[in-house]
Amino acid sequence: MLNLKMADYIGSEVYVTVTRARMLVGTFVATDSELNLLLDNVEEISASSTRKLGLISVPHTTIESIQIKAAQLANLRNSKSIYSQEIV
Repeated sequence: MLNLKMADYIGSEVYVTVTRARMLVGTFVATDSELNLLLDNVEEISASSTRKLGLISVPHTTIESIQIKAAQLANLRNSKSIYSQEIV
């Protein structure tokens, strides 16, 4: 089985839980040396509202969990497998 690295997730839609009542949904753009996340097209979802945030940096100390849809994860693994087979 192929192990995916952080760079493999760039461009993926991720679900970042920062508190029990607050989730950020956006496109993973980058991470820095301290593992802070840079997300684009972010939508913040809380118990009482939803709002668009755009491009944001999420401090690693506030992240409780990061999730990705199973279908998207399978697609990433498949793409990496195909790519690695083409390398001689």
